[in-house]
Amino acid sequence: MVKITDNIYFVEAPNKARFPYCHCLLIADQRRVLMDSACGDENIRELLQIPIDIIVNTHFHEDHILGNYRFPDAQVWMHTLDAPGARTLPRFLEYYGFSDFGGDAIGQDFITGIDLHATPVHREFEDGEILDFGRTRMQVIHTPGHTPGHCAFYEEESGLLFTADIDLSSFGPWYSHRCSDIDDFIVSIRRCAELDPRIVVSCHKGIITDDLPRRFQAYEEVIYRREEEIIKALAVPSTVEELALQQIIYGTQNTLNDLLLWMEKMGVHQHLKRLVKHNRAAQEEGHYYLI
Repeated sequence: MVKITDNIYFVEAPNKARFPYCHCLLIADQRRVLMDSACGDENIRELLQIPIDIIVNTHFHEDHILGNYRFPDAQVWMHTLDAPGARTLPRFLEYYGFSDFGGDAIGQDFITGIDLHATPVHREFEDGEILDFGRTRMQVIHTPGHTPGHCAFYEEESGLLFTADIDLSSFGPWYSHRCSDIDDFIVSIRRCAELDPRIVVSCHKGIITDDLPRRFQAYEEVIYRREEEIIKALAVPSTVEELALQQIIYGTQNTLNDLLLWMEKMGVHQHLKRLVKHNRAAQEEGHYYLI
């Protein structure tokens, strides 16, 4: 664990926080708080010795709630819009939209393969709330787009912003399931940048302090590069399935297994919905074309 402020520690996940892990924050204050819980067995064993009073989940995704059940005495807090997706596995699958594009079996294999447990949510919070843990206070910054209830958390005194899966990675924003919204994601990226934080901690990139305005901008621009590739591909009217095989979202360097191909379809579909919404494309009998 790496000390960031007097009471806030960075909990580094294994394997560079690649799936199914994420970097987390520990707030060691009057109330001992873990922000997200998929930080790996070794970290969890150490955290169980503290112990933890509260888990604050940034959103309902598996690689953020995966360790919740290991802390049965902790209260779990989450934004109102994401709480249903964490409380039961059927709602988790519904939020993802695995019933789209024939993904039902893929969804079941997904949750079984990572041993995902549903989690209670004892308290739901909203945008702007101040979570008071003693000397440490974190402001809830609702940042939808990745999920409806995705949140960042801001500690004003230090200028620390925990951006969760607005992760400033080179891969860019992830919105490859039903409950994502690209337009909301863009607004949320800009909201984080406008806070002008001095320290960003993201769940898959870690602690970032340098050149933050440029990093937020570059992260947002990944969306537009993907969109331009899809627009080029729509020179020929195409189905979601045909576009997905071009691997615009995940890149041709990746082999598309069943799960990644399904997520590729969902990511492409999010872009197509956005193009239709902004009157740049239309759809007829399953084929999308430019207007």
